[in-house]
Amino acid sequence: MVLSEHTRSIIGLAWARMLGLEDSALLGQPAGRRIDVVDDEAATVTFVQLFGHSIAYGPADVLAAAHRLQDEELELETVLLEIVRRAYPGARSMGEAHLLYAEEPPELAPADYASVSFESEHLDQLRTECPADDVAASGLVAPDWAVSLVAEGHDDGRAVAAAGREEWSHVLAQIGVMTRPDRRGMGLGRYIAAVAAEEAFADGLIPQWRAAAESAGSLRLGLSLGFEQAGSQTTVALD
Repeated sequence: MVLSEHTRSIIGLAWARMLGLEDSALLGQPAGRRIDVVDDEAATVTFVQLFGHSIAYGPADVLAAAHRLQDEELELETVLLEIVRRAYPGARSMGEAHLLYAEEPPELAPADYASVSFESEHLDQLRTECPADDVAASGLVAPDWAVSLVAEGHDDGRAVAAAGREEWSHVLAQIGVMTRPDRRGMGLGRYIAAVAAEEAFADGLIPQWRAAAESAGSLRLGLSLGFEQAGSQTTVALD
C-alpha cells in the first residue's frame, strides 16, 4: 500500500530528529537536494535517501569529499567506505540497506500449527539454536520488545521463529526476524514478523523494515508483508 502523506511526514520527522535536524528540515526541503549534517564528533558516517531526499551525516572532511559524488554512487557501501577510509583508515562498513515502511497492519490469519509467546525464555532458547551471525543480523540480541512462535506437535513447546523491534526516536519500530535454520522456508518468519508489525501499530509506532542490500530474500519478505520501499541507508563506522 502506498504510504500516505501523513505517514511520510512522521517518518521524515523521526529521521530528522535522529540526524540532528529541525523537525521539518528533511521533508521541508526540495526533492533532489542533498542535506549535509556536519558532526565532527560523529562515530559513524551515514548516507540516507528517503522519499527522494538525501542526507549525508558525519565529519566535515568526509562530507566535503563526498560532494563530488552523485547520490547513486554514495549509497553504495563500497564507495562510501572508500571515501571514509581516506581520512579514517580503520573505518569499517556497517552495511547498505533498503528502508521500507508499512501504512497498515498486514493480514494475519490464525496459525493452527503454533502459538505466540511473549515469554523471554522462548527467545533465549531460539538464540542458542541459531548461528551467532544470524542472531546479530536479526537485531534480536537485546530487542526493546520481542515475540516468539512456539511450535505444536513435533517441536511442541519450542520456539521456531521470533521477531522483535527496536524503537527509533520513539516513532519507528525497527523490526527484525529470526527463524531456526531447520524450519526456514515454511513461512514461519513471515508470520511472526506480521505479528510484530501488528503489535507495533497497536503501540502507536510505524513499522520499519531494513533489508540488507545483498539480501533479496529479506526485501521480498518485507514487500510481501505490505511494506513500501521508501529509500536506503548506508553506514560506515569510524573506529
